[in-house]
Amino acid sequence: MFFFVNRYLLPQNSSIEHTELARLRLFKRHQSPAQLVLRDFLPNLDQTLQRFGLDRSQVTTLYDFFAGTQDYVGAPLKIDDLALPVDYQIGTGNNFRQVTLGGRLVAEIYFIGGTVAQVGRIDYFDDSGNKTLSQIYDWRGFKCLDRSYGKQGELFYEQYYRPNGKRYLERYYVQSTKNTAINSLNILKDYQGRDYFFDNLDDLFTFFLDELNRSHGENNQFIADRPQETINPVLRMQTKAHKYLWMAMPEGGDRPDQAHGPLATLLQAALVSNVKAWDGILAASQEQATNLRARVGNQVPVYQVSPVVVKPVVVTEQKKPAVFEMIYVGRIAPDKQIDQLLQIFAQIHHQVSKTHLTIYGYCSDQLRRGLDQLIEELKLQGAVTWAGYQVDLSKAYQEADLYLDASRIDAFPLAMVEALAHSVPMVSYDFQYGPKELVQSGVNGELVPVNQVSQFVQKVVQLLKNPAKLNQYRQQAGTQLADYQDEMVWQQWERLK
Repeated sequence: MFFFVNRYLLPQNSSIEHTELARLRLFKRHQSPAQLVLRDFLPNLDQTLQRFGLDRSQVTTLYDFFAGTQDYVGAPLKIDDLALPVDYQIGTGNNFRQVTLGGRLVAEIYFIGGTVAQVGRIDYFDDSGNKTLSQIYDWRGFKCLDRSYGKQGELFYEQYYRPNGKRYLERYYVQSTKNTAINSLNILKDYQGRDYFFDNLDDLFTFFLDELNRSHGENNQFIADRPQETINPVLRMQTKAHKYLWMAMPEGGDRPDQAHGPLATLLQAALVSNVKAWDGILAASQEQATNLRARVGNQVPVYQVSPVVVKPVVVTEQKKPAVFEMIYVGRIAPDKQIDQLLQIFAQIHHQVSKTHLTIYGYCSDQLRRGLDQLIEELKLQGAVTWAGYQVDLSKAYQEADLYLDASRIDAFPLAMVEALAHSVPMVSYDFQYGPKELVQSGVNGELVPVNQVSQFVQKVVQLLKNPAKLNQYRQQAGTQLADYQDEMVWQQWERLK
């Protein structure tokens, strides 16, 4: 069985999680067992699974495994189900409600987002108004965690519960010099007849992976997907398992030339001192696979495995837009150079006024404020739209005329494959890794050397002023996608069996 090991699955995810989702769908279509394995405590996981169309059988978490709640089916918990004392006064509110007794704040009840008054958390307060306890409720309708706080508001103790109220895990915390909670002890209670003690979450996570492997007969395949949180726990497994490292990042860190120079600090041990512990290294692009083979030699096999599966759409009709719609899809972070993309678009918009840019993705509030200010400075109000994070981008791709990407580096741009599969041609910087394997200049788009702004603008404007050529690019958009179709990707995974 294949286990794709990660930290979390959230309502908004990065390319790591989207790659895992694509794998799960692929394995399901081919009736081959696979699971997403998660480390973090996720009380609203079932709500997230519904959002992405996943079955419970496709995901397991550390907490569900030890709580025995992998297949638990409950019901939404409402305030009336809490059996609060009759003399408590409960206020009103859509997101949370205060509970008082004789004018004293007793508790605050918070609802789970996206639900109608479904209880997600209750905070309790002492006579001085200090929070002393938080009770966390699983989306399936049971109390799953108590968090206890000290007089200064510091977290010092957690107790995790099964639906029947039995405690199965305790976690203790101490305060750092920066007044943040540091996990100092974890006690797994009465697991198979005894208690287990772990100094940190990594050790508990490794124990969980071994137990998961043992419960499926051992010799399963474990893919370490998120480097920082999964490399060490997977490598430290003691049971018999096949271990693979997924290259979710460029091996040289944030450098334009990945083939030369030192490895990223996060990957140093994994690709040098511990490289022989892997059964294989998996890269999304042929270029990265080639560079990695040069680095590790014959110490470990390096495989190219496509990170997404698509079915290209063949377009024959001509498109004559009144306004040219351009899009960017992906994580919004400094390495994606959205500020430079906006500056590029400002020059395009100045030369071809009937143009519009829509940006899909999520980012920090601080970064968004800076980009909003830049939009004002460039006088692009109304010409740029923030569309946020979208689960289904089919409509966005169908309405797009051109995909733009001004990133300086990436592990692999999943959205590029999806856009090309929907017959959206593109203009992109030729960064490592991915674009040169997807875009053939003069066929389905244009590649521009990284940070050559004027050349980028020129390529886009030339296409917009030549609709016949743009339509030709649309019809040929999917010509480079043979390696990203179902059977080909499945064969790539079959090699690892």
